[in-house]
Amino acid sequence: MSTSSTTSPSTGIVTATPDFVSQYASEYQTILNHAMQTAEIPLAQLQSEDSAVLSKESAFSTLNSSVASLVTSLQNLGTLAASQALGATSSDPSVVSVTDTGATTANTYTINSIKSIASAASETSTTGYADTTTTAVSQTGQMQLVVGSNTYNLDLTGNNNLQGLENAINASGAPVTASILTTSGGNYLSVTADATGATTLQLYDGATASGTDVLTDTNQGSDAVFQLNGIKVDQSSNTVNNIIPGLTFTLLAPSATPVTMSLQTDPSQLSSDLQDFVTQYNALQTEIGTQTGTSGGPLAGQTVLNQIQETLRQLTSYTTTTGTVQSLADLGIEFSDTGVASFSSTTFDSLGSQQISDALTYIGSTTSGLGGFSATLDQFSDPVSGLIQDEVTGLQKTDTDLQTQASTVTTQIETMQTNLVSQLAAADAAEETLQNQQQELSGSLQALSLVLYGPGQTNF
Repeated sequence: MSTSSTTSPSTGIVTATPDFVSQYASEYQTILNHAMQTAEIPLAQLQSEDSAVLSKESAFSTLNSSVASLVTSLQNLGTLAASQALGATSSDPSVVSVTDTGATTANTYTINSIKSIASAASETSTTGYADTTTTAVSQTGQMQLVVGSNTYNLDLTGNNNLQGLENAINASGAPVTASILTTSGGNYLSVTADATGATTLQLYDGATASGTDVLTDTNQGSDAVFQLNGIKVDQSSNTVNNIIPGLTFTLLAPSATPVTMSLQTDPSQLSSDLQDFVTQYNALQTEIGTQTGTSGGPLAGQTVLNQIQETLRQLTSYTTTTGTVQSLADLGIEFSDTGVASFSSTTFDSLGSQQISDALTYIGSTTSGLGGFSATLDQFSDPVSGLIQDEVTGLQKTDTDLQTQASTVTTQIETMQTNLVSQLAAADAAEETLQNQQQELSGSLQALSLVLYGPGQTNF
């Protein structure tokens, strides 16, 4: 008996369709189909429940992303306000570049002059060599490299040539880089310090650092020498990050003309962050809207969703009683009747310096004022301990449990189907045998009647 199959669109279970051959074939197939349909009911229920769980899990993940984006926006506002929205500028960026790295106090500094900028020591061999692999570079096969106050022993045994010397220097651990310069006048060794600053860079032929230096003495590096607010500064690097708290500046060229570095409140930074806040707030409100109302999504009625909505109501209604900026409206942020936020750059741009200062006070920091709401919302969106993650974790466990139950039921259905098909196939085969026997018996009786009574007569 051959067997074909069909797949249930609701459960994915493959139902066998044996080729029954007896006169009751359709009845046997009906019995099998009905049994399978009945057995699939609990599986379909489990799959439906799991589908709902997965929908909630996906919706929570999307919600969490939207909340996290608003948290980041509020944190940026809080950080900016705590640092007074300072921006760093240079009166001559071609000479001095400046970067605000966390300054909290507005101020102005002057670099009165830059006598020199820091450069790395770089020397070449005083002698050119005809060949890089055969011409000897040392009379003894031993050389001494001096960098600053440190000496490095170079053993050229078996490699007493320019290539061997280059390799030995680069493998010595000295803070320099050696290379070979090929010119029409021969091959020269070039040695350059890895860091800027005045130093000692020498190379002696022999086992001790004495005698004749085989390197030139034309560029032993230089320090950055400049005056800051009239105070002389001498350091090995052109990047200065340890003098003015929260300000890093880089010397780019010598200059006798004073350069002014300013740390002042930059309203454009605040305007940009407020616009981002509006964007992220609206995105979260849109996501919440898809889950609530008459056609609410899978999160409709969830406690966490209601808690987030309450937090947003507190956020948008946050006011203070001091200063010239006491609400979001004073910053140019307004809300429509449907709860959509908008940012008026016209209102913001009309704020004076005192109002900008009061705006920063209103925003506060990442733990206080408007920015402090970031900590409240982070309790929902924290990827490890947040309330939304707690919900997702619970749903993942439920999903696993339902999948396990569905797998067990599927196995039971498949086993039941195998057994039932076997039983029905046996019944069908027995029925076919009986039919064949009946046909044979009927044929024999008809033949006997013909012999006994002749054509057209029958007594059976």
